[in-house]
Amino acid sequence: MTEFTPPISERKTEELIEIVYSGKDHWNEEAIRQSKLELEKRNVSKKEQEKVITKWEKETDEYFAELENTLEQNQFESYTKLRMLYIFVVAPFILVGKWTVGKDLVELRNENFKLKFKQRLVLLLTGTLFWIGFFIYGFNLSEKERLKLSPEDEIEISNWKKKHGYEK
Repeated sequence: MTEFTPPISERKTEELIEIVYSGKDHWNEEAIRQSKLELEKRNVSKKEQEKVITKWEKETDEYFAELENTLEQNQFESYTKLRMLYIFVVAPFILVGKWTVGKDLVELRNENFKLKFKQRLVLLLTGTLFWIGFFIYGFNLSEKERLKLSPEDEIEISNWKKKHGYEK
């Protein structure tokens, strides 16, 4: 006889019922056999076992009904204006994984936050494009400033032009 840890005889009645009704996919045949014997020893009738199974089925149905209700409510939930502004401002940091703000896109999709998913996607894209544009603009501005010549920096090239035939 195979020994299990904890021993079958020390397990709660509901655990024994779970072992018996879970079947060979989750437990080996010896565990199922010992659990059936232990249930018989404890005088747990088939009717009592079925009550426990029915209770579990009811709990499962309630859980899935609540989950479905939650998923249905999630689809129209929106970010607040302040949260949207924050996501827009830190978008590049969110995309590179340096910051997290609430649920990521995968979690939003998995939990049926349809509106939040769309909002976040748009905010991340536009926020990143904004910062790219901002830096490009700033770089171009600084390059223009850097390349500006003051009157004393201007080089006299008229002699060079005459020498090389550009001026006559």
